[in-house]
Amino acid sequence: MSSDTAGLCNLEFLPRYERLLADNLPPGFTQFAEFFSGTQRLHTLAAVLDRHLAGDGLEVLNVGSGPFATEIFVAALQGHRVTAIDYKAEFAPFHELFRAEGQLETTSFVQADIMARTFPSDAFDLIILHDILYENALDLEAVIGRLIPAIKPGGLIFFDFVNARTRWVWAALGKPDRFRRYDPDAVRRFLAERDLAIVEWRPTHGAKRRVVKATHQLLAAFGMPNNFAVLARRDGG
Repeated sequence: MSSDTAGLCNLEFLPRYERLLADNLPPGFTQFAEFFSGTQRLHTLAAVLDRHLAGDGLEVLNVGSGPFATEIFVAALQGHRVTAIDYKAEFAPFHELFRAEGQLETTSFVQADIMARTFPSDAFDLIILHDILYENALDLEAVIGRLIPAIKPGGLIFFDFVNARTRWVWAALGKPDRFRRYDPDAVRRFLAERDLAIVEWRPTHGAKRRVVKATHQLLAAFGMPNNFAVLARRDGG
């Protein structure tokens, strides 16, 4: 396994990953191949976990896994037991496909709706909600609230969200706003009320398109990040 300074690994497998996606994504998903294989969107997650995830053989839940880029390319997750969950059946074949390529040896896959699935109490050392809370069908407080009991005392949860305070900027630029957004202060209050202590809170701007990325960076420079990534710890550990 090779790793780079951004906390990513297995990058020599990336061309093969891209080819397997292109060859096997079903109709209706092929337009997302570039997004799924864009490792720049993993940089913040990888860097945060590289700094804060410690221990061997941890139990990890990755919600909304998609075609397993997080499990394959994030260095901090290698060697841990990862349960990947996604409600889309179209991603299930990729689990065996990548295992046949020598990847995902410690990753299992569950097809399920996270709001309908139950987990044992204190089951996971880390829960990941990466690139999913922008979806209008999901509510940050409902999803995280449902998952808190499954976090071990002292365990971690990583999530990211889109800032409600920058909605007017995109409206002024004439850009359609397709994302569910949250007020940062409301998110902080929610975490405090649920005994989740913030370990790291940081702006992110991992967009691939130059214009979008530049806009994100400009907003952050003026103290209005468009996106935040958060790592929080469940009290008791």
